[in-house]
Amino acid sequence: MRKRKVICVLMAAVTLMVILSACRSKSETTDVSAAADDLFTIRVMTQTGFNELNVADELGYFKEEGIKLSYIGTLGKGVTEYQLIEQGQLDAFTGGHPPNVAQARLAGVKVKAVAPGMVDNEDFPHVRYLVQDSSPLQSLEDITDEKISISGIGACNDGYIKYYLQSKGLPYDKIEWVTLSTGGQQEQSLVQGQIAVTTSHPPYAGKSLAAGGVREIGTSWDIFHSPGAGLSVRGFSEKFIEEHPEIVQGFVNAMYKARIWINTHQEEAIEINAKYLKLEPKDLSVFWYDESKNITPDYIEQWFKIAEAIGLWKEGDIMPEEVYTNDFIPK
Repeated sequence: MRKRKVICVLMAAVTLMVILSACRSKSETTDVSAAADDLFTIRVMTQTGFNELNVADELGYFKEEGIKLSYIGTLGKGVTEYQLIEQGQLDAFTGGHPPNVAQARLAGVKVKAVAPGMVDNEDFPHVRYLVQDSSPLQSLEDITDEKISISGIGACNDGYIKYYLQSKGLPYDKIEWVTLSTGGQQEQSLVQGQIAVTTSHPPYAGKSLAAGGVREIGTSWDIFHSPGAGLSVRGFSEKFIEEHPEIVQGFVNAMYKARIWINTHQEEAIEINAKYLKLEPKDLSVFWYDESKNITPDYIEQWFKIAEAIGLWKEGDIMPEEVYTNDFIPK
């Protein structure tokens, strides 16, 4: 009888411990969930190339600012980030250049850049122009009526080559632009002989050159010899900026830290992006990032010169200062 009583007491004690443990686990889970819920969610496009967002995310820079990124997928053909912002499906634009922002504003979409991204660099060019090893093209000046692949119509894709040929007094109206929006498609089509020239961005330019069978006939740096002509920008709608200035500030802070970190930790940055992009690190080429705390006005004006020269809009239709703000100084 005494033995049975002891066993019952022990069983009751074990049961109590299990209950307390379960309650404690439930409480801890709730606390973690609550902490996660305190983060402000910013919807962005899923990145398909080398970028600073995945780096900032991996290093916890956004979390430090009370922000969580939600990657909503890749852009469909003919769809822009600015259209999705206007439709309320996206919060931030994280790709593109100042002319893209200007064109969106001219179309009535009130967006504004708040931070720089990558810039052009002689050692880490924004765009590389690749051809097959057997191609007769030896330089950009040899381009006449070839099929050239682009990821989408834009100031850097077809715009760079148009500007270059125009500056040389060469026609570009016979070029056939082939839009291949999925990462890696341009390089694959080149190898298969479906196009003659790519407008390759990192990381796919490096991957293709490493694989062999293709060579480079020029870069964006060869055209402009300026960091500014490669400037990309990140931003939000004016409505978002007005309603959530503290979140915009946090976003700018995180992106600045990521830009500096990438330039000083390129190998580690390659590893992070390779993981997100599901590529081998050895195949990736990288961007060089703007180390300025704010957007450089001269860089914006360079882009306007390019855009107006190739007819994206007429001079005076929109002013450079309309597309960006330097109100958010990184901390």
